[in-house]
Amino acid sequence: MEVKKVHFPELADEGHGLQISEKTLSEIPLEVTVELGHSKLNLKDLVELSEGSIIELDRLAGEPLDLKVGGQLVAQGEVVAVDDKYGLRITNILLNK
Repeated sequence: MEVKKVHFPELADEGHGLQISEKTLSEIPLEVTVELGHSKLNLKDLVELSEGSIIELDRLAGEPLDLKVGGQLVAQGEVVAVDDKYGLRITNILLNK
């Protein structure tokens, strides 16, 4: 068996290959989540939950809510009512541009 060296072509910095357009990227759906807060429960407390149970969260009333995209925090805001649904008014963008 003969072993030969593999020669790879040089990679060009630009101008080769297909490019993805911004329009194409803008059509990709993303899961967006608004988080009100967190809490930790042990299993005993979890199985004892019933209608009317209250779970205390780690946020103070009036603190901004987190807007996450794919689990990554991107902004914060406050709850608003839009017709008969909840919405989030963005008050702070946290993405690095």
